[in-house]
Amino acid sequence: MWRISRKMRRNLFVAYCGSCGILLFANKVAWTIDLIGNSMYPAIHSSDKALIEYLSVSNFKIQKGDIVILKNPYRPTGLVCKRVVGMEQDKITKEDGKVITVPKGHVWIEGDNKPESEDSRDYGPVPYGLLESRVFYRWWPTNRMGFLKLPGEEEIFATRMKSGLCSSKG
Repeated sequence: MWRISRKMRRNLFVAYCGSCGILLFANKVAWTIDLIGNSMYPAIHSSDKALIEYLSVSNFKIQKGDIVILKNPYRPTGLVCKRVVGMEQDKITKEDGKVITVPKGHVWIEGDNKPESEDSRDYGPVPYGLLESRVFYRWWPTNRMGFLKLPGEEEIFATRMKSGLCSSKG
């Protein structure tokens, strides 16, 4: 029969609790992600690395302008990164002039680089349940490290709103 010393039991317990804590943090609080694709350029470049957090989604704190990770409505095993342009009950004017009211429990998402983006313009309002997390901090490359709600990126969003490329009235 194996005998484990009190110190060894304590160390195993600490390692177990630490592992559980890391898993809980990674699955429920925040984690890192590699962003691939050009649909969010210039805010996010392909191969940027960023921190994501889950609490904004689970606590229904997502706002217009937030960059989110969500399940792809066309390919549920895939994830996409887009900007929230409209919340429930907002009116969105599409490029063809058609006005859509975002239904309750849904959001309207678009990529910043419209020609490279498959988004709500293609698949319509997205159920809130498809949202996974909010992207909040780019940590790579280091020369562009920082929080993603930068004035320059908000100006891009505001310019799109003013130019009629998207419209949101709530």
